[in-house]
Amino acid sequence: MEASITHSEIRHVLIIPAWYPNGNDKLIGTYHKQFATALNQQGIKANLLYIDRQGVRQWPKYPFMKKFETESCDGFTAYLRKMPDIAKISYDRQMQSYVRYLKCLYRRYEAIHGKPDLLHAQVAVPAGYAACKLGEMLGVPVVLTEHASYFERFFEGREGVYGRYAVTHADAVTCVSAYMCEPYRKYGVAATVLPNIVDCKAFTRPRMPHSNLPLHLVTVSALRPGKRIDDAIRALKILRDHDALPTFRYTVVGDGTEEGRFRRIAAQEQMEDVVNFVGRKSKDEIAEILSQSDILLMVSDIETFGIPAVEALAAGVPVVSTRCRGPEGFLTPACAELCDCHSVEALAEAILRMVNRLPSMKSDELRAVASQFDAPAVAEQALALYRKVMRTDASSPKEID
Repeated sequence: MEASITHSEIRHVLIIPAWYPNGNDKLIGTYHKQFATALNQQGIKANLLYIDRQGVRQWPKYPFMKKFETESCDGFTAYLRKMPDIAKISYDRQMQSYVRYLKCLYRRYEAIHGKPDLLHAQVAVPAGYAACKLGEMLGVPVVLTEHASYFERFFEGREGVYGRYAVTHADAVTCVSAYMCEPYRKYGVAATVLPNIVDCKAFTRPRMPHSNLPLHLVTVSALRPGKRIDDAIRALKILRDHDALPTFRYTVVGDGTEEGRFRRIAAQEQMEDVVNFVGRKSKDEIAEILSQSDILLMVSDIETFGIPAVEALAAGVPVVSTRCRGPEGFLTPACAELCDCHSVEALAEAILRMVNRLPSMKSDELRAVASQFDAPAVAEQALALYRKVMRTDASSPKEID
């Protein structure tokens, strides 16, 4: 006879993200997909529900849009439902509508897959709040993972009403970086770290020899505000003007709203001959670029985690980064050089320090740092948390307001 399922066992997880890479930005929220795949690879049935908010500019097209879609992914299915975003008209009505749309999408999901053992929300507002409401309706526990760089905003103003509700009603709160956990203590919430997954194996291809090639620096980033590629260009110009570097090239992988401005700055600084914007690339293409690179530059104002830095380390490439919070949790002196944000001179000095260290950098040691973020390692952390939550939920039922 098959053994009965205990409260601490978990077989079915439903992931509810606030972001999903199905709009113009194909990078945002890709880690949610990787996470769902990783759980399935560990024998957990994990699927995803996503409410796609359509802003004011999309309203004229909304009546003609396909409102419900499914997407078959690597080991899981994503269920997507569009809704009009009315937050600028009434934030409270927007949140109520979001919850209603999520519950309707869930009923469609449950008819196919049955009731999950646990809900895992990604980002407190709106997904975390709505997941807590859905969890109360279903009587299942909710885990919340925070990814947003602006997460402290969820404790203030109208957003704060819903953010505080989410973090105090979730059965467990996690963040992708250690620095994000501290503010939750003010609300009596003991947040822990559950990092993003990085497919490290995809980047562990043989390193290309560089003895006869120019120094190759690379940045992999969505070109959005706050990514500061202009600082990297100006820092490299300082080094070139002072003959501090050998022949080099700087490859920028990614696209976004700031690309035109960054290109103009490269032209203004007369760096077009060494700065190459190559656009968005696939994972395999990025892995190939990294295999031929010497240093990854990350020059953001703030990063909650820093996936490109982990990918670089997995490829055996050391990192030069600004002190942008999240990556500081794993970028140690053994694998990186750090400098203050917004200082072109400090960035130039950090690049030069790393160039001088390159002969002593060992790819295997860099890859060992990255391995803690590989899919099996992070999935096992999540499963351990789920088991703890299921045990706690069974012994101490949550009170519902």
